[in-house]
Amino acid sequence: MSSNVTIYDVAQAAGVSAATVSRVMNEPSKVAPEKRQAVLDAIKRLKFVPKADAVINARKSYRKVGVVAPFFTQPSFMERLRGISSVLYSESYELVIDSIDTEEDLEGYISSLLSANRVDGLIFMCIRLKEKVLKLLRQSGIPSCFVEDDVEGFDCVVVKNLEGGMKAAEYLWELGCRNPGFIGEEADREYAVGAMDDRLRGYRFAFAEHGIMPDEGNFWIGQFKKEEIDCGIEKVLSQDPLPDCIFCSSDLIAARVMMRAQERGIKIPGQMKVLGFDNIDIASYIELSSVDQKLDESGRLAAQMLLERISDREKSGSKNSYLELEIVRRGSTEMKGGIHV
Repeated sequence: MSSNVTIYDVAQAAGVSAATVSRVMNEPSKVAPEKRQAVLDAIKRLKFVPKADAVINARKSYRKVGVVAPFFTQPSFMERLRGISSVLYSESYELVIDSIDTEEDLEGYISSLLSANRVDGLIFMCIRLKEKVLKLLRQSGIPSCFVEDDVEGFDCVVVKNLEGGMKAAEYLWELGCRNPGFIGEEADREYAVGAMDDRLRGYRFAFAEHGIMPDEGNFWIGQFKKEEIDCGIEKVLSQDPLPDCIFCSSDLIAARVMMRAQERGIKIPGQMKVLGFDNIDIASYIELSSVDQKLDESGRLAAQMLLERISDREKSGSKNSYLELEIVRRGSTEMKGGIHV
């Protein structure tokens, strides 16, 4: 017997996570037979004997992970959630969804975790917390991972929205576009990450680098409400001359632009090219070109990073992960076949 052998040594030898080893020791029936046998073989081979306090601590696990977001109805959030749930399900974790409407609700939720932990870890999607709330989160000691934003001291999956806007402009420039337009949705919650702002800033900057100062009449930003956004789209589509391209802050907006353009008899991509952002599932069905931010993959990565942190709470330092943004070319910009650039 070696007193130096740890649960992480067993996990490495068995080719599983430390959380799976803990489950074999405490809830073996919840582990697939092949994985369970691999862990048992590793325990026997390494002569591992778990410490009593470690077993007790392992049994304190709630087997639950909370996902907090300002809104869950948008397809981009659902697809990212799909990636998160695929990882949690494989590790027998329950997914608890918390949709927060106000900053007060958000602060109250995190404060409640200080007195009564109900989850093993948290994933924050597209949320920017104030410093006082971050301080509460640090005090709670609950492992957390942020998706979209870069938050000091926490593991993060960062979306490079500024770069995404620049890539969009460069792509449209290469297609010959010289009279660009933009339609975007502004965040209606103060604590939501301002992704649209970064995408627009990158878009403007890249065109400016080519000496193009867009006509402000080609740009519209507002709330994603049917009547309001339709008025915004009509305003842009009424410009003379018509923008030769429109970059939208999301695929949902881009789909609506395509519909309104078709109603007006505007040919896409002949008269006007349309580019979205997110690359949600529906984009391929309607031949919409889009900036792919790899929603499923970013969700899976966030869940994996969080589970690693849960299994090793003493792990020092935080980690930022970045996924490369890509343009997926489809019929709305003249290129066919889902080619990545």
